[in-house]
Amino acid sequence: MKVKVIGSGSMWTSYNSASYMIDDDILIDIPNGMCKNLFKLGVNPRVIKHVLITHFHGDHYFDIPFYFLLKSRSDNKDINVYCSKDGKKKNKTLLKLAFPHPAKEVNKAINLKYIFEPSFRINDYEVTKYLVDHGRMKPAYGYIFATKQAKIGFTGDTTICENVLYMASVCDYLFCDCMFIKSTDKHMGIDSIIYLSSKYPNCKFIVSHLEDDTREELKKQKIKNVIIPSDGLEITI
Repeated sequence: MKVKVIGSGSMWTSYNSASYMIDDDILIDIPNGMCKNLFKLGVNPRVIKHVLITHFHGDHYFDIPFYFLLKSRSDNKDINVYCSKDGKKKNKTLLKLAFPHPAKEVNKAINLKYIFEPSFRINDYEVTKYLVDHGRMKPAYGYIFATKQAKIGFTGDTTICENVLYMASVCDYLFCDCMFIKSTDKHMGIDSIIYLSSKYPNCKFIVSHLEDDTREELKKQKIKNVIIPSDGLEITI
């Protein structure tokens, strides 16, 4: 597995919004600016076939209309979207808001499939989604990608909760929320990361959704199994 960190920041930083690309054709979240950010990193969004959405806050899915429009003008029009059941309506509404006139033509042109099941297969990966706790935003999901060699998790936005603890206990790598210095009822903070990295020393934690002050403070901690990425970091697992 090859994971590229497309965005490692929160909305209120110069870093791209939190998002990841796996093996050049899978996205974890498709936030504001995603298509532009992919082009800047030398990736044409046309190659993306699978989009997993953790939850429906704007900084996690607001580039979906631009992606749909681009795919409608591509040779490969296949799109698989993995999300909660309300996602189909939300994405359709957002496309109409962004492009009210060509929206119907775009929907007709693309081969769009929604997958709502709790587990599914993408390429060589067995993928399972887990409910996490993102305050009033419900549902919110994390995902685990499993191969014979490793398990790689993505928490999405969440405070520390039972399923985050489970993901940390079974994953070799966990790409996880660490927005604040101190955890809230919506996001994990440095205190959560210190706890998780100590309790699960065999897991490598790649933190994301970082505020600027959180990024700088976490660097000072110098935790052995915590990676603080910049946008564009690529990890081969």
